[in-house]
Amino acid sequence: MKKIYLFFIIFSFYAASAQNAKIPKESVSKIKILDAEIKKYKTSAASDPVTATKKLQQLKEQSERIHYTNGSMTSSMGLVLIYYNDGNYKKTIEESRFVEKYAKELQAYDYISDIYRMRANAYGEMGLLDECLKELEKSLINIDDIKSLNRRIYRKSLIYESYAGVYEKKEDIKKQIFYRHKSIVSSYQIPGNEPETINAKYQNLAYQYASLGLIYSNLKSKDSARHYFEKALEIHESDKCDIYVNGRATLLSDMAKFYNDNGEYHKAILFAKQAEDFERQASMPYIRKDIYHTLFSSYIESNKQDSSKYYSRLYMYLSDSLLKSEKESLITPVKQIISDNEHENHTAIKKILIVSVLAFGIAAFMGWLYWRRKNRFIQGKYKDLVAKINAKQKEQELELQDNVRNNGTKPSVAITDDTARTLLLKLEKFENAEKYLRKDLSLTWMANNLNTNPKYLSEVIKMYREHNFTSYINELRINYIIRKLYDNPIYREYKITYLAEECGYTTPRVFVNAFKKETGFTPSYFVEQLKASA
Repeated sequence: MKKIYLFFIIFSFYAASAQNAKIPKESVSKIKILDAEIKKYKTSAASDPVTATKKLQQLKEQSERIHYTNGSMTSSMGLVLIYYNDGNYKKTIEESRFVEKYAKELQAYDYISDIYRMRANAYGEMGLLDECLKELEKSLINIDDIKSLNRRIYRKSLIYESYAGVYEKKEDIKKQIFYRHKSIVSSYQIPGNEPETINAKYQNLAYQYASLGLIYSNLKSKDSARHYFEKALEIHESDKCDIYVNGRATLLSDMAKFYNDNGEYHKAILFAKQAEDFERQASMPYIRKDIYHTLFSSYIESNKQDSSKYYSRLYMYLSDSLLKSEKESLITPVKQIISDNEHENHTAIKKILIVSVLAFGIAAFMGWLYWRRKNRFIQGKYKDLVAKINAKQKEQELELQDNVRNNGTKPSVAITDDTARTLLLKLEKFENAEKYLRKDLSLTWMANNLNTNPKYLSEVIKMYREHNFTSYINELRINYIIRKLYDNPIYREYKITYLAEECGYTTPRVFVNAFKKETGFTPSYFVEQLKASA
């Protein structure tokens, strides 16, 4: 989930900061007018980003014409914030180069730190995590040179938040929790003697508490999750600060997801609809995407088909649009990274690109030929699976006792008939209860749950289910999701990520590989064929 509202918090700091600009031989009154206009449109960017973008570009050009470096820097920073908040990372990175140039010239260390952090976040949103970490390291270099104690501590809290965001993408939960707590500690160190300072402090605290709530919610630690969400909600409803529209939409969206994950669908819908109202006031496409997904999921679980279909269409349309935008935006930053490396051989890169394009073309042609040949085989696999689903139930197997005694496989571990019979009965209960859907399932956990030891359990699965533990669990999970997809058309509208979570997989990649191994084709192909035959 993308968290972007924090950057509007720093508007108040920027508006109040005074940089040691090199004032040109223009009248002081004109400089004051420019500063006032820049402040005005940076402040109004949240409510009217289109007008603010146009005006800030004009003010930047005016500042450059009269060599007013401070005006060029502050107006350019306003554009960076708008581009980032709009999800346009290409322009975010391009514009950040201008701010960096001005800030270094003026030795404006707060801007220098901010621009490295903003660029890091842009790289992070695009999946360029190594570049993100490099920029975050730069943002800390001159942090102690910032004269204002408030701004220095506050920027540290934001940098720690950015580090937490990187490790969230890396799926390193321990480091993510570590940096979120560091951000909280830094926020509490901010003196609370000014309205802007109080807002900045509590905005970040609310955000960090909400993020910790999500972490513990995903870890199925409901008590800890509820604790942190209640702390976030307490700040949200407090009179101590005025949370920006962006922050309100994000927090409500997070709360909606929490209630949805815990089966409280009425509350999830209530919070999501409130979040949707706030998001309309300050367009945030990634937050909107989260809101649509929560509403889609909650309405499905509430058996409100019309509403679920409506939000399903909105969610899929927005997801496709954002994906296309991200792919297009990836080109410029990659070129910029290459150009920053002064030892890069441009001629060699060009040759590599040409060879790569040719190789890709050849590979694509060969792949097309291979696909034509393989498609018939996959189609046959699909028909076999559907036939298997539609076929009548097989006759019941022999009594459990005969199964145990007549099995011709010689066990590698000595197990009595009574022990095997007992374990098989427990296995049936385990399968009927669908406990194989647990994400933290392991042989050791399952053995403890069935009151046996891993060796006995592994041997019984091998003898009577004709699988090792991993393939046994995979077969149960894949058969479960196949039945859901075949019997319930609603499941065909889910994304692969949701289907993977539904049947117990922690990542979509593992789920797709397991599905293909069991059936011979991907879950996407199966869904497409089911939709076509509906």
